[in-house]
Amino acid sequence: MKLTQALALITVTTGLGLAGVVTLPGNTTQAAVKSTLKTFPKAFRHNWYTSGGKFGNAMKIKAKTVDMRFYHIASFSRFTLHAHKLPFPNNKNKYNGLWIYAKKQHGTIHIGLWNKSVTLPLEGGYRVRTKTYKNRKIKVLQEVSGGHVNGTYYTTKKLAGHFNK
Repeated sequence: MKLTQALALITVTTGLGLAGVVTLPGNTTQAAVKSTLKTFPKAFRHNWYTSGGKFGNAMKIKAKTVDMRFYHIASFSRFTLHAHKLPFPNNKNKYNGLWIYAKKQHGTIHIGLWNKSVTLPLEGGYRVRTKTYKNRKIKVLQEVSGGHVNGTYYTTKKLAGHFNK
């Protein structure tokens, strides 16, 4: 009987001791390493237009690429999504200029260019919302900065022409 009580006491104290070690504030175990997105969310993958017509601004977002037409140029420029662990290295200029990164930031997806030597109209925060058009819900892609909507992309050229007259 005394042997059983002694073993129970040792088991309880050992368990409490391990629980105390696990709950110490200096515990450095982390859930996962944060990194940029490997693919765009499915809600973003679509053709998006800002104006009607043949040469209006447009984006074609796929899982790992974004094709963008801007400044009324007829051809699309392709940008490839590149994943990287956070925080970024100090020198991002060693990467290809057409690589972009995307990260979740304050309820939006922030898209940025690896090489900061050029400016990119694509760069900024984006979110997908719904809007009512003729009693139907349609998806819109909003470019957001500081809580304000700077631009809106629509799923068809007809919708973009209607809303951006």
